Amino acid sequence: MAGPKRIAIEATELGKAYRIYPSPAKRIAEALTWGRYQGHHAFWALQNCSFKLSPGASMGLCGANGAGKSTLLKVLAGTTAPTKGGYRIDGRVASLLELGAGFHMEFTGRANIVMNGVMMGFSKREILSKVDEIIDFAELGDYIDEPVRTYSSGMGLRLGFAVAVAVDPDLLIIDEVFAVGDMYFQKKCVDKVYEFKRKNKTILFCSHSLYDVRQLCDEAIWLNHGKVMAQGDSVFVTNEYSAFQRHNIGEMEEVLGDIFPTKTFEQDEAPRQLPGIKDARIYKLGTDEEIYQITTGDSIEIRIWWFNPTPEETPVHLGLAFMRQDMTTCGGMGTHLDGLELLGTGGCAIVRIPDIHLLSGQFLVPVVLFDEEGVHKYQEYLMPDNLTVRTHTRDVGLFRLEHEWEFTEDAVPPAREDPQEGTEKVKAGEGA
Repeated sequence: MAGPKRIAIEATELGKAYRIYPSPAKRIAEALTWGRYQGHHAFWALQNCSFKLSPGASMGLCGANGAGKSTLLKVLAGTTAPTKGGYRIDGRVASLLELGAGFHMEFTGRANIVMNGVMMGFSKREILSKVDEIIDFAELGDYIDEPVRTYSSGMGLRLGFAVAVAVDPDLLIIDEVFAVGDMYFQKKCVDKVYEFKRKNKTILFCSHSLYDVRQLCDEAIWLNHGKVMAQGDSVFVTNEYSAFQRHNIGEMEEVLGDIFPTKTFEQDEAPRQLPGIKDARIYKLGTDEEIYQITTGDSIEIRIWWFNPTPEETPVHLGLAFMRQDMTTCGGMGTHLDGLELLGTGGCAIVRIPDIHLLSGQFLVPVVLFDEEGVHKYQEYLMPDNLTVRTHTRDVGLFRLEHEWEFTEDAVPPAREDPQEGTEKVKAGEGA
């Protein structure tokens, strides 16, 4: 007989409130009266959050700044206590929150590795056995024996990430770490996270990039002002949140960043031989006529010139999308979604789109070069001009739908079965 299903992490009605005092005097008055005088009001950063996560599953958190994502992660990581509710975690936890926040600026990088390892629960012997591995991952060279105050922000983040992932946890809690350091190191971070995923580790991941949440996570939670707005499949939840952003917030730059975040090099880091995009253009299908004004029903092809100096080490994929001026994504495609591969050190990828169904409007056409997982973005490239689509019909919406009409002589609609009545019958049958 099978035993009960194991749960890696379970949260029940979790809530976190902070005391807000209008003035220092009211704080002092409350302390002097041992709480009999209430000089504060409660600000609930998190309310009634419940979920279960099985071993090996991954859950993403999305929401605007101040939504409660980091608060939830801090509670689960044990750095702050919940005000109400509870949680339980089965196994060892490693959290990647505020990387490098515990470093001593006057100590060397090597000394900070030992100090942070002890703070994370390692014995001194354990952390010393991992020092070489951490130094190798951080790639700081001779700087490892220099005071941390001499490090750039990117170098400090490198060291913080390297120390954090030295643990072999059962549960990995991640808060926005895909923006660590330069592009080369960001790729190492992505690979490390996927290594944990392949080892069947449980992952709790917070990010403003909805694309990353969809690619990495099986499930997701959307938080807004501390409350759970949607919970379930990651694609469903991120679509709900994206629709809310477009229609209720209107922060176009944030929405664009969610879909295709732009990656740049750190100025203090030497550029690496990374894959990239040389150019991308739109042509009339089957010709060399470059075109950026079309009519609904025209046929086009998009040519993308790409390069990859080390295809054996860094396999890549291409993706592109058509985005309206209000940042609504009207459609997209990618080689990783179609099960295709980019072979060799470079070439021209041609996407043919016959009888395009987009209706009137101006469209951005971003092209992105991804890693093999379709998560890390090596480069984003925007077409030199927006695509202008005109139409000679009175169709409405984003794109033309293939359809047909039929007319019959049936003047009376059929009776509709009451869904509630059907449910009651099933329940009655079960009870019988």
